[in-house]
Amino acid sequence: MVDKLMTVRDMTIRFGGLTAVDGMSFDLSKNEILGVIGPNGAGKTTAFNMITGIYTPTSGEIYYKDKLINGKAPHEIAKLGIKRTFQQSRLFDTLSVLDNVLLGMAAVKKNDLIKSIIRRDLLLKENDEDIGKALDLLGRFSEEMRNDCYKPAGDLTPGDRRKLEICRALASDPDVLLLDEPAAGMDPQETVELMDDILKIRTLKDGIGIILIEHDMAVVQKTSDYNVVLSYGKVISSGTFEEVSSDKNVQEAYLGSEELQ
Repeated sequence: MVDKLMTVRDMTIRFGGLTAVDGMSFDLSKNEILGVIGPNGAGKTTAFNMITGIYTPTSGEIYYKDKLINGKAPHEIAKLGIKRTFQQSRLFDTLSVLDNVLLGMAAVKKNDLIKSIIRRDLLLKENDEDIGKALDLLGRFSEEMRNDCYKPAGDLTPGDRRKLEICRALASDPDVLLLDEPAAGMDPQETVELMDDILKIRTLKDGIGIILIEHDMAVVQKTSDYNVVLSYGKVISSGTFEEVSSDKNVQEAYLGSEELQ
């Protein structure tokens, strides 16, 4: 039996008279990459915002490891093991590459204040271990970033910024990672590297589930195991990339009557 990390059933949200997401359902299993695709304005990021607690669904249920998480605050959901990246970078540009990753770890740390007062030796030991883990994580995605880890994050290329955002999210050891338009702003070579990076995540943590929003269909085709397609807030198709890309409803939603490439 496949272990389910997340189950979403009939997830709906309304803003006044507008239904932004209407009855969305899907399952996410361990070691699965789920693509959420659809035209601009289809409701993809709104769905992410409900899963991560920024919005509370009007109706429907979101279960994480069989626990209902509707209505939980974003920081509570993050501590449960669900992390995300954003379409617009949320890095701390004036801080170093290393510090950005360490901040990802700090989000799930407990009792550091107590340790700093009564067990400073233990705190210093943990800090050294965290730095080692952060450098190892950076090296898995970019030896250049690892070797130049004190470089300000604001000086990175768009491709390296995405790598760093993924590293920062992974630093908290999540079980579910949500990637929102990771290829946005990348050149073709950076996009090719991104595909490898997304697949690499599963080798770094066995059992992780990934939900991917992406407009670049080459990225979706290369990385996703299963996809759900949204149009005007409704799921109009689901299946492998080959199945949804040949679906007439999907082709019309994207390109009129032309085939989705």
